[in-house]
Formats: sequence, structure tokens, C-alpha cells
Amino acid sequence: MSQENHGRAVRSVELSREDNGCYVRARWHTDTGSTEITGPDEVVIRIAGDAAPDGQGRGVTSAVLHRIARQVDDMVAEFHELPSVGGYQVMVRRYIEGRLAELAQARGATADGFEADLLAVFVDLAGRGHADPLGSLATATGRSREDLDRLLDAARKGQDAASTATGGSE
Repeated sequence: MSQENHGRAVRSVELSREDNGCYVRARWHTDTGSTEITGPDEVVIRIAGDAAPDGQGRGVTSAVLHRIARQVDDMVAEFHELPSVGGYQVMVRRYIEGRLAELAQARGATADGFEADLLAVFVDLAGRGHADPLGSLATATGRSREDLDRLLDAARKGQDAASTATGGSE
């Protein structure tokens, strides 16, 4: 979206990210003729009620700001269309780490269920057309492909057993 501002064309752009229940929105109102790399003109941070424990009930703390700073850096690179070495892999790794943390929090962070969480993330990545979901899971979790294969097989067997026990209605 462009608009006139004192005779200059201005481009308004908004990018947003979510990180463990913290939502950050960055806006640029930039002179389209400028080639200078600039940060956003506005940054809005909102803490969701289901935010990670370091944000929930405490508001925007220094820990939250530190985490959000990485997101703003990523948005600046995206806004300026800067090449990012390994940027996609970093984004996928952060997604996997965040999603596994969310799933663990949802089930109460008990040991039971980790395999099912891994399988849910694996299926999600594969469903999005990711070229190597197993490799990305291995990188994000620090486990070998072989270990992950065993954990994913255990999760599939657990799903099959649950499906059989409920008469296959799942």
C-alpha cells in the first residue's frame, strides 16, 4: 500500500510473528525511494493468556523483549528482502521447538506423550510439503534420525492401539 507524504511516495507494510504466546507486529511507513536498511516505525507486542510461563501474568518483561528481538530482526530481513544464510532452516527449527513446547504444555509436560508430540509435528511438516521433516526434527531436538524413527514408530503404534481400543473411530 502506498500513499503520499509531503510529496514522496510512502510504502506501508506490516509483518507479524507469534512466539510462545507473544504476538509481535511491526509496521514500516517508509519512503519508497530509500535504499537504507531501516527498522520498523512501530512495534506492537501482545501477550496472550496462554503465553509461555515467562510472559504469562508478568507482562512484557526483559525476557520477552529478548525473545521478540529475534523476531523483529527476522522481520527487518524479510522487509528488506535480505538474503539469509540458513534462514529457512532457522525458521523451521524455531517452529519445531515452539510447537513441541506448546504440545508439552498442553499435556502438562509429563513424560508420556512426547512421542505423540513428535509425530504431530512430523505430520504437520510433511503436510506442509517440507522436503526433510525427519532431518529438521533431528536438528531441532538434537536426536539422531534413527532415534527419531524409533520414537515416531512408537507413536504410530500407540495411535494404532488407541484406535483399535476405541473401535477405530479415531
